[in-house]
Amino acid sequence: MQLFSPKSCMPKNLVALAAFAALAASASAQTYVGSFRVQDGADWQTSPQVYSGLEAAALRFGGAPADYAISVNSSTRDPSTITHTAYYSPWGLACGVFPEDAKIDEGAPGYDDPGGTNTALSAYVDDNCLSDETNYVWRVQAEPALNATPVPGLGFWGLLLLGAVLGALGMRRSHRSVGGVLLSAARACRPTHQSCRLK
Repeated sequence: MQLFSPKSCMPKNLVALAAFAALAASASAQTYVGSFRVQDGADWQTSPQVYSGLEAAALRFGGAPADYAISVNSSTRDPSTITHTAYYSPWGLACGVFPEDAKIDEGAPGYDDPGGTNTALSAYVDDNCLSDETNYVWRVQAEPALNATPVPGLGFWGLLLLGAVLGALGMRRSHRSVGGVLLSAARACRPTHQSCRLK
């Protein structure tokens, strides 16, 4: 009879646990870092540089545009609410929501050059967004930014659930192996055997 050996299952369990931990870590790598208002940018009459939402985030918080995701949803705790859109000021038009990487800069570089309806679109300029339209910035890299607020996501809850499932499976298997040993001993010990007689 072969008994259950915890050592025989350990490598498989460790591989599964490591794979799940890597998945959980990558899923929980989104960290809220702050926000900016469109109107916090330079005055439009100075013809400032045009920025996409991602470029404005990199300007404000450092790093590269690819390090970030932008949201118009004000939730700062739940990464699933990230919209990947931003508030923008279009030249000559009302403030609106566009994709986080959008920008228009026709003619020479600068928001007001050449000027004219829809010749520029920027997420960081003081022009047509005058009602505190706010873009919420999330870092999407694995390493968190300084002064960032960590967000519990799949990493925390997933690992907690995985630990509970593995613990339950381990207890189930250990009960089976103990029960199997007792049943085997009971079958082997019959009243006709010398070792089982009561003395």
